[in-house]
Amino acid sequence: MLHLFTRSCTTILLNTSKTTCIQSASSRFGFRVLRTQRPRPRFFQHNAFKQFPNRKLPPQSGKLTLKPAINSSENLPSKPQPKLLDRLKAQGQLSQDEAPRDLSYSQRLFAPLVFTLAVCGGSYYFALTWTPPPLDARMFPALPQSVTTVAAIIAANAAVWFAWKIPLPISWRFLNRYFLCAPALPYSVGLLGSVFSHQSLTHLGLNMFALYIFGSTLCDQIGRGNFLGLYFSSGVIASFASLTHNVLRGRFHVYALGASGAVFGVLGAFTYFNPETKLSFIFLPFIGLQAKYFMSGVAMLEAFGIVRGWQTIDNVAHLAGLGWGVGMAYWLEQRVKRRRRKLEVAMVRENASKRWW
Repeated sequence: MLHLFTRSCTTILLNTSKTTCIQSASSRFGFRVLRTQRPRPRFFQHNAFKQFPNRKLPPQSGKLTLKPAINSSENLPSKPQPKLLDRLKAQGQLSQDEAPRDLSYSQRLFAPLVFTLAVCGGSYYFALTWTPPPLDARMFPALPQSVTTVAAIIAANAAVWFAWKIPLPISWRFLNRYFLCAPALPYSVGLLGSVFSHQSLTHLGLNMFALYIFGSTLCDQIGRGNFLGLYFSSGVIASFASLTHNVLRGRFHVYALGASGAVFGVLGAFTYFNPETKLSFIFLPFIGLQAKYFMSGVAMLEAFGIVRGWQTIDNVAHLAGLGWGVGMAYWLEQRVKRRRRKLEVAMVRENASKRWW
């Protein structure tokens, strides 16, 4: 390996294994190197004497001076230092493994399944036992409960989105552990936390807009307790369905986040209770479509995305949340009917007892 210095302050590392014939001819632009067989340069660096000030310029003559390399490593380019944001992201990672851990299906899915059942059971218990608070105990008594409930969910999603934007490794490790649903390194709490995480402001805005439009009406119809139970259980069911689908297909390089699974659960319940309601699009307000036909088309589109293998949109989570919302709406309707039948039977017995006396 030789260092070839020219007057233009250029360093070239040549491969001396090939026979090279070098001639020099002076000109007003410096030395010109002519080669009968051009070797393959491995490194080309300008302004070498600015980088190595201790070296002297070659003599100003028509001859070419060759000097042996003392340390070839000093001519290699220095490795660029990562930026501050990249270093913070590296510190916020949970694992430095390049490949996913060797875990079986049961090891990846058993704990999330138990957590999903626990959240669904807690949502069921909350829906059964919740009672409206008195008016003087409410924080905003002038606002309807549906508005305050949906606004609280939107505020929680916005707070988590802002937390992702804070460049702190401690907060990023916490968010990566509990607010993402990753099949490569699954955490049970991440099934619920990922419902509050969003990738971009547009992602957050679309989900929260749909939640406000449909969630406010649905919360007035079924009550706060049933609505919150439906929302959280739909989100966890959608996250677990997405996790199971990715694990079974071996897609360990992806992760899931977003409230769309829970929002689709709200849409499914809204469609079940209001099938004849006409829905119009923002950009096409003159076109109206009944909710049952609109959601049927959305369900077919999501199923088509699963068959085609779309990866940008989590169609499995959307379809699972939609189906769970419809199932929860049917269960709520049957529970109301059973209560009405019990009340009717009790009233008939009470009237019969009064007539007997």
